[in-house]
Amino acid sequence: MPRWRGRGPGPRGHGGRPRRIRRFIEPAVLLLLHDGPNHGYGLMDGLRTLGLESYPTDISAIYRILYDLEANGMVVSWQEAEETAGPPRRVYRLTEAGDAYLAEWVQELQHTDELLHRFLDAYAAHQRQHEQGQ
Repeated sequence: MPRWRGRGPGPRGHGGRPRRIRRFIEPAVLLLLHDGPNHGYGLMDGLRTLGLESYPTDISAIYRILYDLEANGMVVSWQEAEETAGPPRRVYRLTEAGDAYLAEWVQELQHTDELLHRFLDAYAAHQRQHEQGQ
């Protein structure tokens, strides 16, 4: 396999894992909040259910995303009443604007999906032609 000589980690990303779509955690968080209010650690668990357990993120990244979403009116938050031991949790809920923003993300991801399928289909056709030519 040829060695990657461009900028950045190359097509396989760091550690041999495929590169991920940048900023994909944001729509994933929005989708999880679409199901109902949640807190940061609950959202982190929810990312695993979406198959994002190997996606490079941590709880501080989740809270930065939530902070930005709240600053832009996409979510609202409140302090949860103390029902368990430990500090009270901040709970987040999707707003109407956040729901519309999620819909925009979905449209963009559908467009990206179409482009990726065209690319993969073209690559598969190229590979078939290459194999037939040998």
